[in-house]
Amino acid sequence: MTLKSLCGCIVALVAVMPAAAAQLDDLEWLSGHWVAANGDYEEVWLAPAGGTMVGSFRWVFPNGRQVLEFLVIEESEDDIVFRYKHFNTDYEPWEKEAPNTYRLLEVDTNRVSFVRTSDNSKVPYTMTYTRAGDRLTFVGAGAPGSTEEPLKLEFQRR
Repeated sequence: MTLKSLCGCIVALVAVMPAAAAQLDDLEWLSGHWVAANGDYEEVWLAPAGGTMVGSFRWVFPNGRQVLEFLVIEESEDDIVFRYKHFNTDYEPWEKEAPNTYRLLEVDTNRVSFVRTSDNSKVPYTMTYTRAGDRLTFVGAGAPGSTEEPLKLEFQRR
């Protein structure tokens, strides 16, 4: 192995923090108001405070149907957990029991991934947010080997 390739490996290893070393402040780059170019959907994240980041998501379809979500990312002693529930406009939850729950898979300076730990197979198995300047991309993908198309949402900072 050359010195140049060894340095590249070291940089790659340092760039992605293991989940155990991550802190909620590592996700501060996610905070803000993010909107689709056509305005059909938007997501808002508050900055980390008190061990949580709180967010909301709204998708309004042309027929008036809406998808509403309440989002929480919480830092625990040894992990970062993402939880959310869907709601109708009358605040009736889609998930009658526990929220959809994910644990942190990996995080770096502008990308974070979570893997589902709850039993709801109707929601993505993995969720990834990637930021590039004033653009944010969300990808919700199925379990390995799934034939479902990933859900990809593109946002820009408002």
